[in-house]
Amino acid sequence: MSIQAIEAELQSIDDQMRPLRARAATLKNELRRLRSLAFIEANNVTIDDVELSSGDGKPWFGHINSFAAWLRQNSTRRFCEWNGQLYFTAEIIARRMDPNAMGRMAELNDTPAET
Repeated sequence: MSIQAIEAELQSIDDQMRPLRARAATLKNELRRLRSLAFIEANNVTIDDVELSSGDGKPWFGHINSFAAWLRQNSTRRFCEWNGQLYFTAEIIARRMDPNAMGRMAELNDTPAET
């Protein structure tokens, strides 16, 4: 096979895979959203339960450990937010950051308030 033939075949394969990659990305995003909503529902999370990592009156936290130290001294909320993810505050204070955290602020902000 020539260089050109291999390049052409690789391009053809890439062109065929492009819609599959796009579909996989769409499905991954939807799965992430649904898992987040399930976490929020299962744990009855409301915005009032979450200590945000930024905002009025908050120092700038350059690292999660700085935020954990601040939480230890200043928060009694059950959940906290770091980089848009929801975590159990006790876990962050204990320096156990779950890399598979499922809750996200995006879905919490879109969850209708109970009346």
